[in-house]
Amino acid sequence: MGFFKPTAFLTGAAAEGVSIFEEAEDIGKEGVSILKEAKEEVQKEIKTVSDNYDKAIALADSVGGGAFGKYLFSYYPDVDQLAGLSDLQPEDRTKALSTIKSNYDNLSEEDKARLTDGDFSEMVEKKYSMDVDGIKSGLIEKANMGTATANTLVGKVQGMVDKSQFAPQREAIVSGVGGRDLVESDPMEGGFDAIPSGQQGPYDYFNAGAYGIEVQQVKNTAEKGFEDFLKTNRFKQEGTNLFLQKNTIDYVGNIVFPEGVGPGAKSTQEVRDFLDEISMEVNQSPTLVAESILKDYYLEQTYKGYFDYDSFYDIYLYDKAAGALTEES
Repeated sequence: MGFFKPTAFLTGAAAEGVSIFEEAEDIGKEGVSILKEAKEEVQKEIKTVSDNYDKAIALADSVGGGAFGKYLFSYYPDVDQLAGLSDLQPEDRTKALSTIKSNYDNLSEEDKARLTDGDFSEMVEKKYSMDVDGIKSGLIEKANMGTATANTLVGKVQGMVDKSQFAPQREAIVSGVGGRDLVESDPMEGGFDAIPSGQQGPYDYFNAGAYGIEVQQVKNTAEKGFEDFLKTNRFKQEGTNLFLQKNTIDYVGNIVFPEGVGPGAKSTQEVRDFLDEISMEVNQSPTLVAESILKDYYLEQTYKGYFDYDSFYDIYLYDKAAGALTEES
């Protein structure tokens, strides 16, 4: 029968304790090493973003800054896209800015008023700080990597070691990362007026892409806006076709007929019959005919001649006019 030897037990416990502390130190060192590597990558990314902001500010200054400068920053969701505009050939850049100016000119007075509120430089600084913080947040996440589970013995020991030895190192690394002062904005007087009109005539809506990416982007915005218009007016729901019900038909009737729909004017049934007549003439469903009339109305009200869009009602009128000319001849 053997006897319990306290010395041997304590020696083993001490050795295990040393092993745990060593493991905790190894985890802490690895975390700091990972963080140092990540810092270099993050700092490079921040430098790229900072340089792009400088280019974007310079571009906005060249067109007068102010409200239109703010609009440029909101028009492009990412600053690298706006900075990329300054890298275009002068002729291509002028075309792009002309298109954006046309879109800006089509904004409501309320939207334009919002853009005049506040200082341009403050807006840019705020947006820049948010972008830098977003990049930096990835580094902070890495600062919390490589830690053992807290409810394990190693985790508890590491917490003690980390607090005194590695947490200050990580904090120093993270705090040493950040943005820089951007170039000072200096808007060019008359820059906005110097941008030529972006419209030499209405753009064919169905072939918007042929006029360049900027016009296509405006069309994409218009498509989304029209869908929102339909849903807001309860003409349709997400994922459905147009509801050809009384509220839709009456709205279309008020667009098509000068006298509108109501007592002493056109009835809902008369509008429905008229949509059926157009449908037969152009070989399209009444639902598609109504939707095309609504889209033509929306585009005209919102973009005010920016697009040339032919609804099925327009095609119906063209055919009627052509037929009348044929009969006369």
